[in-house]
Amino acid sequence: MKVLGYRIGEINAEAAMTSDIVMKSDLPFDMLNDFVEIERRVMDIHAGMNRKYTPFQYDPVTGGPLCGGRYVFDTWENVQKYFRWTVEELEFEPGVKFWNREIFPQVDKHIWKVVGAHDFAPVETHGVNRFERWHYTGDADATRVALDTLWPALRDAAERAGLGTIWLLDQPDEKQIAILTTNRSALLDTDIPAVRASVEAMTAMPSLGTMLPNGLGLTKAFDRTAPIFSTWLPLSRQLRGAPVANPSSPALPFPRVAAQEV
Repeated sequence: MKVLGYRIGEINAEAAMTSDIVMKSDLPFDMLNDFVEIERRVMDIHAGMNRKYTPFQYDPVTGGPLCGGRYVFDTWENVQKYFRWTVEELEFEPGVKFWNREIFPQVDKHIWKVVGAHDFAPVETHGVNRFERWHYTGDADATRVALDTLWPALRDAAERAGLGTIWLLDQPDEKQIAILTTNRSALLDTDIPAVRASVEAMTAMPSLGTMLPNGLGLTKAFDRTAPIFSTWLPLSRQLRGAPVANPSSPALPFPRVAAQEV
């Protein structure tokens, strides 16, 4: 099924949401994969969602599964509504709110203002993502001005590096900055060695965070690179195109759930 509704260029997004989840240590990937696909059909119908990347890897120290989400939304109002819904209302187990489930022992989640977001390659080819966060001590308003000024150069540097997408994010209340990038080679990553090589290449790539303005008092808080096993595509689903992409499959198994009819 063809992906519809997405194009190369600026992403229509004013806001983003991210989560990084330490999963229950004995949760098999196949079960997680099925959970994500079943729950997507309830979660991606909310207003304003452009996409969600779902990364997965195993912790190199504990061996436990790590998952998460990287979403962009059209407006700040819509991301706030979605975030509040997941915290206060959403339940897949009666009486247990979404983020309080036993399978989520540890969750780190944030909503963001998008400074800029741009696709250089089709969204379904984005098979590996890198997500970096920094705390800053500078003035929040002045920092946003500096990030707005930086964005065109950062976008151009991402294009020269051959990336699939870049998002520059600001969280002024928490005084955090984030950069999300993806590769663009998933259609070539048809086996485990190829996906592993893509992850290793993106991990080794110099961080675009070196371009962040001096004087912000930056402290690196997070840096993780992982394959994307599920990309939610609500714009495509609304047009009766592919509702989801699995860019690291078949190296990572496809969900066992029957495909959604659109």
